[in-house]
Amino acid sequence: MTRLSSLSASEKQFIDAAVFAAERAKGARLSGPEKKKVLATARQQIISQRDANRISRQRHEAAQERLFEWKKPSGFRR
Repeated sequence: MTRLSSLSASEKQFIDAAVFAAERAKGARLSGPEKKKVLATARQQIISQRDANRISRQRHEAAQERLFEWKKPSGFRR
């Protein structure tokens, strides 16, 4: 299990929502091992989403590099 060193606000909300949904599905508070299992699953989903975002960003940057061709600006003529 990987620990996340920093979480954004939306990721914290995602973890809280996952715990709340699991408690609502059970109908009672989660025990320690149950809560750890839910948190581990939520962390794995966050890590997967971060990887997907990183890959998407790299793909977008590569497409921008292919489309953009730098040209020396021409001087101003009167």
